[in-house]
Formats: sequence, structure tokens, C-alpha cells
Amino acid sequence: MATKHLNRLGPRLLIGLILAVLALAIFFAMRTPPIDVDVAAVTKGPMLVTINDEGETRVRDMFVISAPINGRLMRINLDAGDPVIAGQTVVARIMPAQPDFLNSRNEAETRAQIQSLEAAVQSSAARIAQAEADRELAAANFKRIDALYARGFATKTAHDATRAARDSSAARLTEARGAAESARFELRAARARLMAPSANSSGGGILSVYSPESGSVLRLTHESETPISAGTPVIEIGDPADVEIVTDLLSSDAVKIKPGSRVLIENWGGDKPLTGKVQRIEPFGFTKISALGVEEQRVNVIVDFADPLAARQRLGHGYRVIVRVVEWEGKDVLQVPISALFRNKGQWSVFVMRGGKAELLPVKIGRMNDEHAQILEGLKAEDDVILHPSEKIEGGTRIRLREDGS
Repeated sequence: MATKHLNRLGPRLLIGLILAVLALAIFFAMRTPPIDVDVAAVTKGPMLVTINDEGETRVRDMFVISAPINGRLMRINLDAGDPVIAGQTVVARIMPAQPDFLNSRNEAETRAQIQSLEAAVQSSAARIAQAEADRELAAANFKRIDALYARGFATKTAHDATRAARDSSAARLTEARGAAESARFELRAARARLMAPSANSSGGGILSVYSPESGSVLRLTHESETPISAGTPVIEIGDPADVEIVTDLLSSDAVKIKPGSRVLIENWGGDKPLTGKVQRIEPFGFTKISALGVEEQRVNVIVDFADPLAARQRLGHGYRVIVRVVEWEGKDVLQVPISALFRNKGQWSVFVMRGGKAELLPVKIGRMNDEHAQILEGLKAEDDVILHPSEKIEGGTRIRLREDGS
């Protein structure tokens, strides 16, 4: 009996074992493997929020020396970087321009003008003689009426009329003499225009231009001998050790900072960043077209260096730098990499790694920079957050740390 029972039970047991093995195989085959992730710890430490942009160094007080007269600029014997002394160093020598020759038409016009002015001089002499005669007559009339008025034989009206006539005649005489003097000066100027230019243009008569300030030559706009017009820039001088930085920030960023704000100066070519402070924010904005063709309203911000000259002595005029103006900073700030943040139902959230699974947590953030965000609520220090979470990760998803090279 027992043998028969065992014989009947054997196939059932075997089938059950086979089914159990198949069930386990199907379970392990259909089980979702854990997702490899990168994590970072929530930390506490200093945090900066900065406004970043390109800047350019410039000499604080630069002098642009221009030609004071028309003429020929002689060759300048200075090079960029040469020192100059105020009132002693000759920075430019200019030979005054000779007057141009008159063409036939201009000469004829000038000669006709001379004849007209000569006639005007003669006419003015006649008007002076007439004015002198009128003045003498008016003076005599006033003298007679004044004597009669003193004895009561002339009216006050007559007395006032003769006095006015005397004064008017004196004024007309002064006017006639002035007109005659003006005509003589105009005649002299017209005759001077007929004078031929001097053939001797070498040697004397060269005007020397001295440096108005001590410093160094920054740039030469003209070096070789050349004709030059009055007002043309010739040379730029300044003190290359006394430089500042100018950067044009978006107006919406400029209102967030103030004079005295701390500035970090990077990518200037040195081994470590320099420091500075905002000296002033110009009150006048301007429109600038960005590289993408977008109109932007920008404001110039002037930055002073805080480091000593020895730390930045290689910087000169017109050098490119990157400025980071500190808008806000904290010393002991709970922060998380911004790559761990995402929006979930309109709220900032993160995935935290706990017990090999991803846990979805809403968070409240404060300040944010290019790398980190300030955490106000939802996390604590040493929590491990998942970086760059993919759409495959949900609350409760099994995860594991990504191995190097995987």
C-alpha cells in the first residue's frame, strides 16, 4: 500500500517542483533591474549668487592729444610704452600749413573785392568829414540855445532838442569812423589773400606739442610724417598702472547691485582670480544688439581693483576679463546641485536615495546660481539626491550607484 501511494505521489511532486522552478524563473525574468544613478550629498557651506559678464580694462585717466593746427605732422620718435613727462616730453611736431594758391576765378574775385573796399575806404572818409561838420553845427546850435535858455529867452523843448541833435551827431561821427576802420581792415585782409605762399617751408616755424600729463604712451594713431588737420588725434597717453574695468550689464541686472558690491575677476590670464568692487553704476543706459540679434538695454558698470598692483601688473589698457559681481552671499547655506531639481506638479522636487530606492520629496528653494540652489525646506544635510533623474525614475523605483565607466 505504501509503495503504491509513493508511486502515485512521485509524479505530482515532480510536476510541482517543475512548476515552482518555472515560476521562479518567470519572476526573476520579469523583475525590473535597478537603475544606475549618480548621486550627490546635500551640503552646508558658503554660497555666492553673482551676475556674470565680459569686461574690459581701461586706463582711468587717458589723454588723447590732437593736432592744434593744420599742417604736416613730423615723424614721431616715440613707441607705445615709452614714458613721457608733463610739460617736458615733445609728443608731436607740426609744421604749419602754407596757404593755398588762388586759382584764376578766386584771384579775379579777390581783386574786384579789393577795388570795392578801396572805394568804400574813400567813401567812408567823406562820411567822416560830413559827420564832423554836422557835429560842429549841432554843437554851435546847442551853445546858442543854452545861453538863451539860461536868460529865459528859449523854451525847455528847444533846449532839449538841440542837445539831442548835438549828441546824435557825435554818435554818427563815431559810427562813421568805426566803419572806415573796418573797411581798412577788410582791405588789408583782401590784399593779403593775393600774397603768394612762401617758397621756403623747411626749418623754422615748427610747432612742438608737449605732453600734458606724465605717464606712458598707450597708442600712436599716426607715426610717420603726414599732412594733418586740426583736431585729428595723434597720440594717446596715460598711466597703465592706474586701470579700471568697465562692463555693460543688462539694466535688469544692474539694478540688483550697488556701489561697493564685491567683484570677482576671472579669465584675465593670471593663476588665480582677482578681486574688486563696484565703483559706480552709470545712470544712462543704452541699446546694444546681442550676438543673436536681440536688442538689449545695457548699463556701464565701473569696477575698481582691490588687489595690489603687483598681483595684476601684467594687465594693460583694453584687456578682456570676466567679471562676477556678487549679488548675494551666505556663509552656512544648505544647498543642493541644481541638476537634481525638477518641477513636479508646479513645485520644485528632488529624488532622494533611501534603502536602495528613489523617494520623491518636494522642496522649497531660495537663492540659485549656476551650480547650486539654496534649500529652505524639504532636505537636510548629508541626504543623497539623484542627479539628472530620468523619466524612468519614480517614487519607489529601485536604484543603485553607477559604477565608474558604466
